[in-house]
Amino acid sequence: MMNEWLELAGKRYELNCKGYLIDMSLWDEPLLSWFATQEQIQITSDHRQVIDFLRNYFSEKKGHPVVRMISTAMHEILGPDKGSVKYFHILFPGGIHQAFKVAGLPMQHSCC
Repeated sequence: MMNEWLELAGKRYELNCKGYLIDMSLWDEPLLSWFATQEQIQITSDHRQVIDFLRNYFSEKKGHPVVRMISTAMHEILGPDKGSVKYFHILFPGGIHQAFKVAGLPMQHSCC
């Protein structure tokens, strides 16, 4: 399958056949808003903190974190009442792959 192009506010973004951003360095606010709309998520400050964690982790480690690692980080960042897998799924009901997509990370396994 072929990649597709999305244009927002005069900027072009290349997405793979499953809708993941190809080049995470192009991720920005208009694209975040677009992904959030597509995924039916209203972005809050908690979402942003998780998204920032995901993007920083991926940039540093060149890999995707697992949900348990994310919930541990959420515990430190958002506090014990929000540091759980259950709360993560409240933020991203579609699961970790939905969070990766919204955060502009590449698809975990790039087979379409």
